Amino acid sequence: MKKFLMCMTLLAFASHSMAADALPDCTGISDVKSKSRTLNEMSTLMVTLLVLEKQGETNFTPNYPSPPSQCALEQFTAAGVSVTTVYSPFEKGGETVLLYRFVVAGAEPREIIVVYDGLASIMAKKTVFHVIEKRKGDISFYEMYRDQPTYAVLKPLVTSIVDGSAKALATVNWPPGAKEPVIDAIDSKRLK
Repeated sequence: MKKFLMCMTLLAFASHSMAADALPDCTGISDVKSKSRTLNEMSTLMVTLLVLEKQGETNFTPNYPSPPSQCALEQFTAAGVSVTTVYSPFEKGGETVLLYRFVVAGAEPREIIVVYDGLASIMAKKTVFHVIEKRKGDISFYEMYRDQPTYAVLKPLVTSIVDGSAKALATVNWPPGAKEPVIDAIDSKRLK
């Protein structure tokens, strides 16, 4: 059974990686003009965490609809592994929208996403973007922005997430069989 699960995991990663490799190049796309101001508000993050909780244990993952278009922006190396940046043009709305997806190759495939959170934006009365990684059952929120973050700001953050030097604002998980998710860590110095 373990071998079967391992093969299925590798197959899923391989098909996901191929999808990133098969994307058109982002030729002609330029970085947004933005101040990339952070928005590390506990009350705004709690809106997102409550939405995750409402999804239940079996669907405890950041959800977003498939973007209408995507392209491969860049491939770079971080901590000795290849990272492919997949970009989706931003379309503001009332739901969660994928902006960037960083596909990290290596022995432990990873994915770091940047999403616009429509509900949190409505509640906060300002745009809200999250940098999130789901890894080994934990969902880590590394940064929140009140402006659409620029790629120039995101790339060093993603590099530090991959090399392990970035500290998450908050990390949550849902232990199997538990009634609700658990907040594993919270950075009370950065979250206000």
